[in-house]
Amino acid sequence: MWCWSAIGSTRWMTGRSSAWARPANPRSRNRDGRKVWPARTRELSRTQEDERSQVPGRTFDGVTRREVFRHEARVRGPAPGRRVPYRVVSFDEEGEAAVSEVFTLAAQPRRGQDQKILLTSDHQGREMTPANLQKVEETVGRVDAVFMAGDLVNIPDRASEWFDDARGGAFFPALQGRVARPITHDGVTTTYAGGELIQHAPLYTALGNHEVMGRGAAGNLNAQFGQPLPREIGATACEDVRDRRERERCVTDNSFNSDTYEELFTLPRSRSGGERYWATTVGDVRLVSLYATRIFRTPRFDRDVRGAFREADGSVDDPLEQGYGRFVFEPIAEGSEQYEWLEKELRSSEFRRAEHTVVMLHHPMHTLGDNINPPFTDPVRIEGDG
Repeated sequence: MWCWSAIGSTRWMTGRSSAWARPANPRSRNRDGRKVWPARTRELSRTQEDERSQVPGRTFDGVTRREVFRHEARVRGPAPGRRVPYRVVSFDEEGEAAVSEVFTLAAQPRRGQDQKILLTSDHQGREMTPANLQKVEETVGRVDAVFMAGDLVNIPDRASEWFDDARGGAFFPALQGRVARPITHDGVTTTYAGGELIQHAPLYTALGNHEVMGRGAAGNLNAQFGQPLPREIGATACEDVRDRRERERCVTDNSFNSDTYEELFTLPRSRSGGERYWATTVGDVRLVSLYATRIFRTPRFDRDVRGAFREADGSVDDPLEQGYGRFVFEPIAEGSEQYEWLEKELRSSEFRRAEHTVVMLHHPMHTLGDNINPPFTDPVRIEGDG
């Protein structure tokens, strides 16, 4: 069974599941003998824009909710090793249809089946991303899967970074060959479209720090992204909230979340980690995706910055304005739920009999450069006169 999704804003999709599903049921065929698989629809809960968003023909005065709906169809039936054609059809409120081109889908590959897998990361709307993806399609051709080790976009709750950023580097269109990103070199401008990849191949992702949003009260979307807090600190803003569900929501809103990322994708799941960390088998490959990332804080020691090694002078009396260094979002240390889950996975028969194993995580334990110092571990807080 494959899960295929069409995701868009109300600019061209109504997001109404009844309109999408009305023409047929999952086992019906039209007069041409083609199967129709209706989609389920849900609205993403945190997608927004702000004054820094670059949406064609639109501007935003401060943080503004943007309606985005995800339509997901579950397709049953393709035999392993066989590709079948498909289209995506969406109806607006007047019943007018938007019809995609013809793409292909296939069942999970069997063991021993040759595969071309693209391993990538850190797209973040960067200038060269569409050019690189276009070169993948031109040189490698169609791939069978895409493994992406985090930092898909820059600000995860900014909807345009996923769908229609005016600069030509939005995440999904770049992986579909539908952007127009001009690059000028030596006076010559070349426009790149990205690569037509994920219309034919499943996308497996890992959480990076750019999939995590911080406090909703911190200001514009960039400020919110840069101000996550540890859960226990966020909870101090919710001491008067008695209802359990409201309290959980309050703590999330005052600490950090990966809600948009988790709502956008249908990924394998683990019992303890859900879609945040998981393992699955893709043909001869056992793929393990970990939630191993932390907030970036500058290594500078300026007295007015929220840094990796010190707090800004003006925040020492307000716990909700401090940064708490480069704290780790999801524990992965010995004894944590993720650590114990990973131990079981490494002992599993699926992992042991796989011909190839890939462990995908965003922040490595040890490497070089400013972004990894100090080493990947929870910071130890020292209070005193500085």
